Amino acid sequence: MKICGIIVEYNPLHNGHLWQIQQVKQQLHPDVLIVVMSGNFVQRGDFALLDKWQRTQMALDAGVDLVVELPVYGAVQPADIFAEEALRLLQQLQVDTLVFGSEYPKLDYYQLAQQIQQATNASDQFVDFRNTYATQFNQIIEQKLGMKITKPNQLLGLAYAQACLKLNYQVQLYPLKRNGQAKHNESSLHGKYSSASAIRQALLAGEDCQISLPIAARKIIASSKLYSWNDFFAFLKYRLLTASIAELGEIYQMNEGLEYKFQHEIVLAVDLVDFLQKSKSKRYTYARLRRLCLYTLLNITTEQMQTMRKQRYLHVLGFNWRGQQHLHTIKKNLSMPLITKVTQKLGNGRGLMARSVAGDRILNLVGAPEQNFGRQPLIRK
Repeated sequence: MKICGIIVEYNPLHNGHLWQIQQVKQQLHPDVLIVVMSGNFVQRGDFALLDKWQRTQMALDAGVDLVVELPVYGAVQPADIFAEEALRLLQQLQVDTLVFGSEYPKLDYYQLAQQIQQATNASDQFVDFRNTYATQFNQIIEQKLGMKITKPNQLLGLAYAQACLKLNYQVQLYPLKRNGQAKHNESSLHGKYSSASAIRQALLAGEDCQISLPIAARKIIASSKLYSWNDFFAFLKYRLLTASIAELGEIYQMNEGLEYKFQHEIVLAVDLVDFLQKSKSKRYTYARLRRLCLYTLLNITTEQMQTMRKQRYLHVLGFNWRGQQHLHTIKKNLSMPLITKVTQKLGNGRGLMARSVAGDRILNLVGAPEQNFGRQPLIRK
């Protein structure tokens, strides 16, 4: 059997994603197509525009066979941890081919990852506190390998290769040219909205961008509430104003005195954009600060994050008959718990999913339906 996997956010699923799914089926003819999809929170520290169940439905409608959740402990992380946690799930699911979009699909990502591994073992790296980690990383690559790695999907593909080496996961990497430039141009896929970010901004602004979306996705969006940081900033402000410095210091990635900076700048901040601008320095990217804001809002401590990353699981969000059959075939060989129903034992107290369930509950404060208890995988017949 050929099992293909894609690591996604589908925030939201648009025509470019649909094209990618179609190309995987046309070029690789997989027996099963699996996606590991971020839950209700995404990699750059934002809320997903739609909840994980609505986006799962979009994926199934687009032709995906099995959707598994990437929990908050993997979804809201810098690229290296994001890639590693997603690949651990794909490895469990016996995926043999990882498909991802790339600006440079002919690049040998494994070879580059090995070169970087050899070039970045020196002890004098990442000590320039005037620049971000990403900036320093690229400076080292340019200095030692004579090349620049700057495109976002190129960086993510490299993170996948590095994670595979770390995990000894011998999966085939299959880069696809982004947006299908071989047969389509961006305007044919998206209209004037050239990216998921542009589509999100348009949807939140009430603009018509239906041309950028598959028909099934349009129907889901038309009847759904859209989530953004605007819905939750007041909760973050209250948390920062009422927590002690000691409490904030326990938050995951809250280091180098950022708890003092955050508590000082939040007083006059009117929204998240304003707060990030007040808190920004050369040392931290906006994505890094947004992730920290989300950890703070969800009250995820360093200890809790470390525990979550040791207690991994496979939470199934949806499947069709192919995906269901694949799960039935491999379930006896899984070393992670396979979860299709979140019980009270799993989701409360010290349960395996307790922190993830607690994080998802933030959506209930703005009227979202229950995200875990009583929910079972969506089935597309």
